[in-house]
Amino acid sequence: MKRFYMILAAVAALALTAQAQYWESLEVGDFENADTYNGSYFDMAPTNFYIAHTGCQLLYTPDMLTDFNDKFNLKIKGLSFRFYNESFDDMVRNVNIYLQETDATEFAVNEEGVKQFFPLGDQVVEEERTFFMSYLYGEDFDVSFRFDYPFTPGKGLLVTIVFDALDDDNCTMGSDYAPFYTSGIRGKAMTYTNNWTSFVDFTHGNDFPNATASLGCGTNVELPCTRIDYYYEDPVQTASPEIITTPGDEFYTFTAQVKEGDPEAEVSLYLVDENRGRVLVDNPLVVNRGELDQTLELVAVAHIENQLDGETSITAEIPAKTPTSVEELNAGKTVAGVRYYNMAGQEMQEANGMTIVVTTYSDGTTTAAKVMK
Repeated sequence: MKRFYMILAAVAALALTAQAQYWESLEVGDFENADTYNGSYFDMAPTNFYIAHTGCQLLYTPDMLTDFNDKFNLKIKGLSFRFYNESFDDMVRNVNIYLQETDATEFAVNEEGVKQFFPLGDQVVEEERTFFMSYLYGEDFDVSFRFDYPFTPGKGLLVTIVFDALDDDNCTMGSDYAPFYTSGIRGKAMTYTNNWTSFVDFTHGNDFPNATASLGCGTNVELPCTRIDYYYEDPVQTASPEIITTPGDEFYTFTAQVKEGDPEAEVSLYLVDENRGRVLVDNPLVVNRGELDQTLELVAVAHIENQLDGETSITAEIPAKTPTSVEELNAGKTVAGVRYYNMAGQEMQEANGMTIVVTTYSDGTTTAAKVMK
């Protein structure tokens, strides 16, 4: 069961766009219709208050966490457990919680058939907690822990919870150990109970990771009903625009587009003008090469779903087109004189038949061309 809490809007720092943030909760087991625990204290998860020191490992497999799938930047923000109080005693415990991602779906078993605890994982909670059960006798209430833990969708989650009494006498009597509600999912939890040694110390001893009855362990435990609060964001699409320059004989063409492999995006092309700033131009932009060199500053801007996402700019120097004729080669020069010669080298008044035309320019250079008149 998934409960929706709230949606917050935040301004993404660099994308210049609003990015939605979501807070939701995932329930493993049905809080409203679950049963309270009924059995031995060493099979109770995540703790009992009959023993001074308890530890449990809870294995939430990927099939229990399918609501996490396809979530971007997901973080687990907290865990909550519900129990029914049958005690008048206030309890004080040091609580330590460790999390780790895992691909495991079962607890390992060694060659002797003994189930194995997992290593502790990353510590996310270390606090002293008082449980004021004298005010809550005969009532349901939730025990919640808050933290911030990045998590990869598609993975399983292993939770290790350690409860340690400040002194060995701060325990309930008889059956008054505030039974937690169970989910009916058996075999995904294991427990450790001891009146003198913490589970953390146990993990450093020679008996670890073995879980046996002689060590005070329960190996076929029901998962408690668990609410997992989590946070995620909308995925941020990115586009990296580029400007492709294509020179031609008469024109230069500038085309703005998104690089291969990036998401589809609309790309706008701007010409930077000293007086007017960015001026939107056609994409592609075709520039006449003309007679003189010129410099253009262009900016390409990518838009994804009306979001200004990325941009790039270039400064392009456009050289004049390469002259390809006598007239183009000598463009800008003044003609000083023209003479005509026949094929024998004799000067003529005008062109007649096959003629060699010699043109002299104002800078003293000459050109010769054969013409047929």
